[in-house]
Amino acid sequence: MGQTAILEPVAPPTSLHLVEEINHRVVNEYSEAIASLSLAANRAGSDIAKEALARAADRLRDHAESHRALLPPSSEAGANLADYIGRICNTFSQSTLAERGVLLALDAADIDLPADRCWRIGLVVAELIRNAARHGLRDRSGRIAVHVTEYAGRLMCLVRDTGQPRANSTPGRGQRLIRSLVADLGGSVEWSFAPDGASALVQLPLPSVARLIEPVMPLDTMVMGEKL
Repeated sequence: MGQTAILEPVAPPTSLHLVEEINHRVVNEYSEAIASLSLAANRAGSDIAKEALARAADRLRDHAESHRALLPPSSEAGANLADYIGRICNTFSQSTLAERGVLLALDAADIDLPADRCWRIGLVVAELIRNAARHGLRDRSGRIAVHVTEYAGRLMCLVRDTGQPRANSTPGRGQRLIRSLVADLGGSVEWSFAPDGASALVQLPLPSVARLIEPVMPLDTMVMGEKL
């Protein structure tokens, strides 16, 4: 008689695995587009066309890096929140903000968190930065400051901009996404608007496994690419 194979049950994919797969596909699409532009640049007949196509390929590379920075941390055990948000800020500044004259500053405490929680907080910060750039500054130059710290057992994340928010603006998809992510994390978010800019304050409970790392030297307030 033949033997019957016993199949082990397969665990359903987690949200982290699904996001990794989606990001992998998107980054591959970026790579194909960049390769096509590079090939077109090599075949272009004029130097002006070559330069324009090469610049477009470089821009796509920057956007691909920005997208890759939003991948969940590679270590499932845990990740340093300051390092993870720092990569997001650096790549987003390079791909989108710098050419618009927007200065992005980051001041973040070193806190070790589970990878899944670190990733979700990174998504919240990234969307807050996008909202500040898109709605607060509205394609103008200015400044966005991100502050992440621990206070009384809670994670405090403040994102401020120097823009001019529209009066009586209706919350859009970005705000709804932020509220949903923050609610999943068991926290709260509050927006404040003033003539000289807007701010968003996110408060989240820190899990018992979170670990605040005491820095060897005082944390510097960093601007992407230079110190204040």
